[in-house]
Amino acid sequence: DARVRGWFLLDSYLPTFFLTGAYLLCIWLGNKFMKDRPPFSLRAHLIVYNLGITLLSLYMLIELILATWEGSYNLQCQNLHSAGEADVRVAKVLWWYYFSKVIEFMDTIFFVLRKKSSQITFLHVYHHATMFNIWWCVLNWIPCGQSFFGPTLNSFIHVLMYSYYGLSVIPSMRKYLWWKKYLTQAQLIQFLLTIVHTLSAAVKPCGFPFGCLMFQSSYMATLVILFINFYIK
Repeated sequence: DARVRGWFLLDSYLPTFFLTGAYLLCIWLGNKFMKDRPPFSLRAHLIVYNLGITLLSLYMLIELILATWEGSYNLQCQNLHSAGEADVRVAKVLWWYYFSKVIEFMDTIFFVLRKKSSQITFLHVYHHATMFNIWWCVLNWIPCGQSFFGPTLNSFIHVLMYSYYGLSVIPSMRKYLWWKKYLTQAQLIQFLLTIVHTLSAAVKPCGFPFGCLMFQSSYMATLVILFINFYIK
């Protein structure tokens, strides 16, 4: 998409590819490094990090709502070019959404340093690694229109989720965090709503690329399966 040419990290896939490789390498090397060492506490780091992600997610949520409202986005199906400047505004927020996925690699690095190896599941690594790469593709080919819906929901979920993570680091707050399982329920509802929204554009097309809709639905289906398995366990 010509509108995103020159944007940071988008003109070449190599930075995204190498950052993903570095992420996976850090998990492997980090676990070996920490094997015979005591875990780090990192309480202050985690509070600042989770607060930062919460605020970024809140910004993206508000800005996506305002941008799509400005562009009179059609909830059922929205193409890539009809909203003019509002489409560019949406694309700018979605760039931050893409970039947030590399910041969120730190979720796993903190697990490694705190020796929380039980948290580093296939679901966790798969979700983090694939989202960063998928959103590089989204920003290059479909950076607005129908692509807005999933990030809007996900930003809302992340406001709740990273607030929970930040509070859980504070021992005196843990007794109030009874809503952990409801976060996973909310994530599952998010994925199902995204699938329904994505397929709605396939049932009643508006010019948004059909192949992208099918890929999005299929990917979300894998997350539904993995998250249901996680929730049951």
